[in-house]
Amino acid sequence: MATWRLIKNSVRFAFRAKKRWLTFVVIFAFLSAFITFFAGTFNQYATDDLLEQKGFYIKAQNTPSTKVNASQAEALIDQIEDLEGIETTALFRFFDLGDYIRVFGVEPENSWMFKPAKPSLIRDGRYISDPNDVVISTGSTIRADLGTFSSNVSATLHIGEKISFVNAVDTKFELNVVGEINDTINAPDKLRMFISDDDFDYLHDNFAATTPIYCESVAVLVVGNLYNPFSDEIFDTLVLYDEPAEPLFTLVNSGTFGSWIPPDIDAESIKKQRATDFLVFIFGIVGGILLTILYNFLIVWFRRREVAVLRAMGYEKGEIRINLMGESLTISFVGYLIGILAILIYFWIQQMAFNNYLLTWTTLLISFSIVVLLTIPGLLLSSLSFVRVSPVILFKAR
Repeated sequence: MATWRLIKNSVRFAFRAKKRWLTFVVIFAFLSAFITFFAGTFNQYATDDLLEQKGFYIKAQNTPSTKVNASQAEALIDQIEDLEGIETTALFRFFDLGDYIRVFGVEPENSWMFKPAKPSLIRDGRYISDPNDVVISTGSTIRADLGTFSSNVSATLHIGEKISFVNAVDTKFELNVVGEINDTINAPDKLRMFISDDDFDYLHDNFAATTPIYCESVAVLVVGNLYNPFSDEIFDTLVLYDEPAEPLFTLVNSGTFGSWIPPDIDAESIKKQRATDFLVFIFGIVGGILLTILYNFLIVWFRRREVAVLRAMGYEKGEIRINLMGESLTISFVGYLIGILAILIYFWIQQMAFNNYLLTWTTLLISFSIVVLLTIPGLLLSSLSFVRVSPVILFKAR
């Protein structure tokens, strides 16, 4: 009970020196935003920069008269997976519903591998995560009769609406519009819908069974530990595929699997970028840790007279540290919330969907641990010398 009273008093005490308290809150807000951006950049290794760091993207060279069908793409993938050092492949398909709708299938777990319509391009809402979710291209409209099925949406689609399909035998299928994407590449003259592969197959089988399925692209990742900047495994594997004379280019250009645009791979450039990203991440995180410790030292330094008073009143060293900790945690936590709120406001102003790009749970956990949780050992370290010094010396230091 006494400890809880100490913490409450220290929190209340933190608000007394308003000018100093506000200064430190602003500092921790900037620190929170700084670390979150650095952590978010590195976190994109598992998201936005995945292909750029350990893979390549092969686009089907579709034209109005010639397209790569799904069978050709699947045969190509089978051949690619037999090559040395291949870890994962992802196939992205599409089919047309009538003249004005194009439906793309997406693997939610590999959504970042679909470069033209990845989660970071979401302008509003969120990406596909649940069955019956659909992401549409920004400004999508229904402009013509949909043939053997109907839809009960407005002329211009919006997030929160339901697209309900009904075919000739009264089979019904609903899709929930959960996001809008800046998609200016895929069929710009059509309404573009992006749904999960399972929904893609169901919609095709029940509403467009006679319509051919084509391939938009294939994405490939090579083996190797992405988070180890000292390993050459990824680099060595990519070297196998960055020259026209290598097996991958032979497969893509054979014509057996349709017409493809060969991947543009620069293994040396990727290696340098990985090393640069890793150094930037380490610099940001280590810098954040040092700044957190520094500002905790300053907080203790400005409270040295109060420490002397508490020592003279007979407070134990542990009680003094608890008092200081309550104040420091209050400042760092309030600063952290303000910093994250500032990022949200920035993304909102820029019309960017932060939840699909930067502020993942991993990013927030890293920044919270450094800015708030690291306050505890940082403050204990900073206060070590002060609580051991005689109150008389501390008063003289004032």
